[in-house]
Amino acid sequence: MSTFFQRLLLAFGVLVLIALLIEIGLSVAATTHGNQPARIVHVTAGSYPLTVSLYKDPANAGFALPFAIASDASQHGALSYDVYSLPGTGVSATPVHASLSPDPDIHGGIQGNAEITVQGPWTLQITVHGRAGSAVVAVPITATAPPAIPDWLGWLIGLLPFYGLLIFLVTQHGKQNKLQVA
Repeated sequence: MSTFFQRLLLAFGVLVLIALLIEIGLSVAATTHGNQPARIVHVTAGSYPLTVSLYKDPANAGFALPFAIASDASQHGALSYDVYSLPGTGVSATPVHASLSPDPDIHGGIQGNAEITVQGPWTLQITVHGRAGSAVVAVPITATAPPAIPDWLGWLIGLLPFYGLLIFLVTQHGKQNKLQVA
């Protein structure tokens, strides 16, 4: 195999690796919350006032929805939470238990990711357990379908014939120069 084709395959492999790393980065970024919530909802679960911060509004179907829950823990003591994402009417999906962890920025707060598997209306059901008993509150959310493929990938695929034509022309030009020398 000529060195030209080896270099061409190496360049193609590097481009595919870069595209894969970008896609992994975008997937990780989709499930981590940023500095500013997209929507803040103030709700009351029984006697527990809560502030629910949603970091993506509307949520992307097929991805996790990052959220944070804060309460005034000084009034109610330590609280524990149980969070589910429940599909709305007409949505063909099953309830999913959200992953939770303590929020390092807010004392007594939690952060988590709720899986939103398909598009449509969903509810973030929050169950709070504390000294005053247990209470449940629902936060409505909407999930929209993400684009079929990212724009950059669409352009990359759409320009494949052009890349093939360029490679063909370069190889033909190289063959023509070899014939003229001989």
